[in-house]
Amino acid sequence: MKYFLVAGEPSGDQHGSMLMQSILKIDPRAEFRFLGGNLMEGVGGTAVIHIRNMAFMGFTQLIIKVFKILENFQICKREILAFDPDVVIPIDYGGFNLRLIRWLKAKNIRTIYYITPKVWAWMPSRAYKLARYTNRSLCILPFETEFLARYGVKCDYIGNPVKDYVLAGKNSEQPVATSIADLTGKPVIALLPGSRRQEISKILPVMIKIINQFKEYQFVIAGHINLQESFYRKISGNAEIKIVYGKTLDLLKIANAALVTSGTATLEAALVGTPQVVCYKALPVSYLIARVLIRVKHISLVNLILDRSCIEELIQTRFNAGNLATSLRKILSDALYRKQIADGYRELNEKLGDTEASVTAAAIVCRMAMEPR
Repeated sequence: MKYFLVAGEPSGDQHGSMLMQSILKIDPRAEFRFLGGNLMEGVGGTAVIHIRNMAFMGFTQLIIKVFKILENFQICKREILAFDPDVVIPIDYGGFNLRLIRWLKAKNIRTIYYITPKVWAWMPSRAYKLARYTNRSLCILPFETEFLARYGVKCDYIGNPVKDYVLAGKNSEQPVATSIADLTGKPVIALLPGSRRQEISKILPVMIKIINQFKEYQFVIAGHINLQESFYRKISGNAEIKIVYGKTLDLLKIANAALVTSGTATLEAALVGTPQVVCYKALPVSYLIARVLIRVKHISLVNLILDRSCIEELIQTRFNAGNLATSLRKILSDALYRKQIADGYRELNEKLGDTEASVTAAAIVCRMAMEPR
């Protein structure tokens, strides 16, 4: 059968690659075409557009890149028609994919939305698009099915793919120490400043400022595979800091604490069990727009799923060197606080359940793809 996947960000590339691997176990002759990245290319198939040409951060970036987005949309439509897939699988990336599913419905092309966009956070009326234009929607956060059902969306909670690959890493027989090279004997503070240049350029400099206040620790950046070391060195300057690539989970395992940009990485740190401070800063215009549109109490996935504050969130003006140092020091010195975080992590793990997301999703996708058109 033929499967067309649409991922526009690094996390979508990772989730898409895992889904493709699970599809191949059910349908070994599966043909893939996709918008995605290196991980999806590694599984096989044909990449139509690489995510490096698709991932834009913030509302102002979307305005600046509008013509590029429109060009990508036209290429995507053309390639779908040429490929004639049995099913199209949009993966998150709501700004692009919520528009795409309307076109797919008009063309009578079957669609399963994998990892529904966060319509519960802002503009919830967008959920009606999922109800009207998809054959099925697959959720990875346990509270989403109840929310989407109110809008008539046919949806399933399939587990969380982040938990799947974190659990796989925990069960790995490879010793952690051998996979993180050139670290000294000092305890580690992990820095996860994000995956996009724009966000890293805003967040990493603040993280770097506090290094001299914690000289008994070594700070290590989890580098993103698409960004060269020179990019990080230009920001970090003369700071004594190391960078590791492709070993984020291993780094979190050995870290005493982590400073994490809001996003999937907050969930990774929680599932590994690393106490963390969540950091977020956007362009002022983007943040003001977000304040108007977004109606959630928390920004991190950990606190959102728990529906309470478990980990510290430093957002916009609160994200500064003084607050960051205070929050990190509390993690490192307050045993009771660390226990409260650990208790929250255990509750989070229970809420996510034990279903293997990509396997469950692949079964639903393949079943639909194999039905007569």
